[in-house]
Amino acid sequence: MDIIHSLNANVSHGLVSELTVYDADSAGLSQCAMKWLTEGVRELARADILVRADRHRVSSRGSTHFPVMSPSDGSDRWSVVSAAPQDTLEVRYNPYTPDVLPWLRQVVDDRAESVSVTSGLFTQDGDIGNPDVSVSVMFDEELPEYVKLTVHVDERDLLAPGTATSVQGGLLRSVRWVCERYKVVFGHVSYRHACGETELERFLKGYAGDPTANTPEWRSRLRGYSWLMVVPAEISGTLGGADALRASGAFHSVTLLPNGGLLLQATPTFREYRGQAVEKVHRAVRDVLVTGEFRRLPPIPGLPPTHMVVLPD
Repeated sequence: MDIIHSLNANVSHGLVSELTVYDADSAGLSQCAMKWLTEGVRELARADILVRADRHRVSSRGSTHFPVMSPSDGSDRWSVVSAAPQDTLEVRYNPYTPDVLPWLRQVVDDRAESVSVTSGLFTQDGDIGNPDVSVSVMFDEELPEYVKLTVHVDERDLLAPGTATSVQGGLLRSVRWVCERYKVVFGHVSYRHACGETELERFLKGYAGDPTANTPEWRSRLRGYSWLMVVPAEISGTLGGADALRASGAFHSVTLLPNGGLLLQATPTFREYRGQAVEKVHRAVRDVLVTGEFRRLPPIPGLPPTHMVVLPD
């Protein structure tokens, strides 16, 4: 067991900040998705990440290959938009230029399973470097009144002294940007899981751990809890409102949102969200969490750790 823990300690895991937006109007969801992929991503990056239109040709159908890019295009940054259509294993790519917006609007209106904007700096050798900006929108055919907006970050970047402040700042800016404009009915930060589960859902058996089944229950149940989370007005009232949650001692900040919900931040930094901090958040919201039978995952090297959720003894 000590060897396994040692191996996991040297592995960096992907983190996802996910905001679930509710709108009964399909056009409203499309507009939200487009704004996130064009304006929200700029808020995250604090820069315009569009690449030059005269250097890159946009495909009207999307290319099956990652666009060819190099610093010779006149920029030190590469930027790509990709879409995964529903009911297919295909991924379609285009350069993220001003000319790509009509295609981007089409794949959003067609409710692609996911649409992503990814950007990063070229390496000193002129190669595509690791992304420092990565956002997505996700649609589910079974949830036509919802869109999920995500920011993807590397856990290492949120923990390392040299990058933690800027990465956390971008994450908080982007979350606030969405919450000030749209009806966010749930939000969380979790390790990246294949089906989009929260840390709590990851350990629940069957439908109890199914994000698709749990999403429409937002008025009465939280899918999970985390370092940064959004609680809708309906559940905030059940918990006693902002004053009660501030008095619980579980949260570094409690912010009232325009739609009556709350943005909760457990600790000043993500690094501090460990041990008792997690237990305090769990105690504060446990009465409104989805419930079910827990399962134990085998301690396989490479799996994300379990410290962001309170497991039964």
